[in-house]
Amino acid sequence: MIKNQYLSLHFTLQEFTESATAKKHGIVNEPPQEAVENLKRLCEGTLEPLREAIGLPIIVTSGFRTQALNSILAHASSTSQHMRGQAADFYAGNGSREELIKAFREILQGSMDSPQGRKIDFDQLILYPTFIHVSYVSKEKNRRGILLARRDGKLGYGRITLANALKIS
Repeated sequence: MIKNQYLSLHFTLQEFTESATAKKHGIVNEPPQEAVENLKRLCEGTLEPLREAIGLPIIVTSGFRTQALNSILAHASSTSQHMRGQAADFYAGNGSREELIKAFREILQGSMDSPQGRKIDFDQLILYPTFIHVSYVSKEKNRRGILLARRDGKLGYGRITLANALKIS
């Protein structure tokens, strides 16, 4: 695996595989080639168009996870799309709430059907208090599910409509 391999114009494989938790536990967090291809699609279909639209860097905080890494993380799903290279957790710019909401809204607006077609696509989008989780499968299979993480620190999500998601501030 070449860590400095570019997945797209602004994203490297290293950004999606670095993990302090993996290092701490001696886990080699190396994706198989299929996961690398999925990460490329995630970058091309969602993260690059988002970065272009908001004009801010996208900081990946969690990308690919091996099953071993995923299993030791609190609240990680046993079917997490991170294990297939189809998901990333990130924040935009300096990570302020304002920039987080700006990125969230831009994904939603960029995903709407329009005469120009969708510029940003996603499978699942979850807004957390300090980061965004986004996944991407393919243009044909993306569900465009929107969820809002609970704010009380307990694990849980609420599905919300596009109209309600666009009202979040």
